[in-house]
Amino acid sequence: MGQMARPAISIGDALASAPGGSGSLLGLVEIRAGRDNEVFAQEQRRRDMLRWIAGLEYGGDVRRRLSVTLRMTANAASSIRDAIAESETTSLVLEWPSVASPRRHGLSDLFRQLLSDKGINIALVRSNASHEAIAPRSIMASLRGGASARVVAATAAALADAYGSALTLVHIRTELQHPDRSRREWESFEQIVEELQRPATNVRLHYHDDPAAGILEEAVGHDLVIIGSRLNPRNPNALVGRQLLRAVRQLHSPLVLVRAKHVAGSDSSRAFAANGHHA
Repeated sequence: MGQMARPAISIGDALASAPGGSGSLLGLVEIRAGRDNEVFAQEQRRRDMLRWIAGLEYGGDVRRRLSVTLRMTANAASSIRDAIAESETTSLVLEWPSVASPRRHGLSDLFRQLLSDKGINIALVRSNASHEAIAPRSIMASLRGGASARVVAATAAALADAYGSALTLVHIRTELQHPDRSRREWESFEQIVEELQRPATNVRLHYHDDPAAGILEEAVGHDLVIIGSRLNPRNPNALVGRQLLRAVRQLHSPLVLVRAKHVAGSDSSRAFAANGHHA
């Protein structure tokens, strides 16, 4: 209940609005050791959680699309995995805690446990306005190329459609890597843009020796920034590199970090089409 609920819920709600999509808000009531394990105390915490969730309703004409599921749990990661399996969820939305986030260490441990689950896309949400729902007029997504970039692009497009936002796709190009790799990444980026079939999308190529700094420069003027997590089998707990993490901390706008599930070549188009149908 001390988490960044409104921003995360608003992103999940928007993803669930995709055609054929659905979603669930999972409220976890932790069972603590000691006297609090008594039935009355557990039921009281359950009622407190339901009242708290009810108080998170949006104002205006926004209609929540998420059903509410409440569980008592002694292991949050295990309960989330059970809920994912039961509902056949394809996308999981969690808070990406900052150094100022309440219970940030527990949250960091939680999503690190879930990062090993390769069958689901994970969207981590960070915002400086922890009590406000995200409602962007302009979205910027940074894409390098490859199967994971397709999931990032699909997520950005789904959010832009849900919010009615302008969408900008940016490719940061550096001369520090091998020219063949730069060419392959650009060709992949162009293919992704073509597959989206969104003529109104703004496409930008940005040259910068420091990709993280390039993302920070391109983020100016946008209300929501979307980036992809690196997929490094040797260090699965590293979401992004140090330079990008430092850049993220300087962002004033909300951020969504997408950790794409492990996608093999022939499955990339299917994963792209399915992304966002469940949140």
